[in-house]
Amino acid sequence: MRTMRRIALYAVVPLVVLLAAGYGWYRTSDTGKRWRYEDRLATYCEGLLPVSESAALTSYSTDPGLPGDRTGGADDDRWDACGVADTRLLVALIPHDAVRNRNLSGEPLSMLRDGGSDHLPVAIGGGWQGHTDFRDTGVVLNCTNRPASLVVAVSADESHENAEETRQIARLATVTAERAAERWSCDAPHGTVVPPIPVQPDRPAPGTATATCAGVPVPGDESVDWHRETTAPGTALLETCALGESKARDEELYWFGAAFGPYAQRLRTSAGDPGSYRGDAGADRHSAWGSAACGTGPRALFTVNDTEYAAPPSGYLRTALRAFAERAAQRHGCTDLKLPS
Repeated sequence: MRTMRRIALYAVVPLVVLLAAGYGWYRTSDTGKRWRYEDRLATYCEGLLPVSESAALTSYSTDPGLPGDRTGGADDDRWDACGVADTRLLVALIPHDAVRNRNLSGEPLSMLRDGGSDHLPVAIGGGWQGHTDFRDTGVVLNCTNRPASLVVAVSADESHENAEETRQIARLATVTAERAAERWSCDAPHGTVVPPIPVQPDRPAPGTATATCAGVPVPGDESVDWHRETTAPGTALLETCALGESKARDEELYWFGAAFGPYAQRLRTSAGDPGSYRGDAGADRHSAWGSAACGTGPRALFTVNDTEYAAPPSGYLRTALRAFAERAAQRHGCTDLKLPS
């Protein structure tokens, strides 16, 4: 018996040493770090995140690289929200007839964000319906087999406002969209590899517009000194044209916007909610809006707003909106353009 115990001890001790060494390797080696990361991603955010594209932001860190996720909804109205390093990612199926409800927490349209960057939105290219303003990035797939859109939106901060990191975020969004479309049975055409994303020139003089500001008239009072515009290939989900002055305060005077898919839906809040764009077209003292049909999805929304520094002549907002909206609708292949009379 004593001999048997010695034999068992001699067999167990090397096994324990081997297991301890293996565990130490798993905890400290680069390969072990990747394995732990892949294990975590398998169940994190429903397993929708790709390994290499997310690791470009997290460096294979699970803590704090993957700080938490949550999910909600079902069927054609489902979503996942998760942290990826210092960004927040939303993956959602949004029905075409949905409108934003500001009183409903955890509602996907309310999670879509824009306007936090100093950069105007640009198309991400590669055949994707998507945009980025170098802080917030969005990609949409229009499902052909169900009345819903699949959207992937990534919200970052100013630390990512450079072309290379923005491209990494766009890659994460597009590959996640592909994976979610397959997992959630959304048949939709996909784009290809995201190309380098150009930074736009700032504040050219009026009269030199070649993109979203092209053809937009300026008031005859010589108040407008410069414009800023989104490049216009017809694939961005958000497009902007800004007209401004530099004589007094160097401020924006007029903002024109075009929104498509879920980004148009988020601007139409539920009935009784103040400050929303209601109906297919309309106008008030400081804004005007119109809409158009873009395929089978939600209607696109075209808007113009003046700022406190503007004093537009009578009828200017409607006239300028028409010029802006007609070109935006044409770029995106939209029809049935409706504008305020």
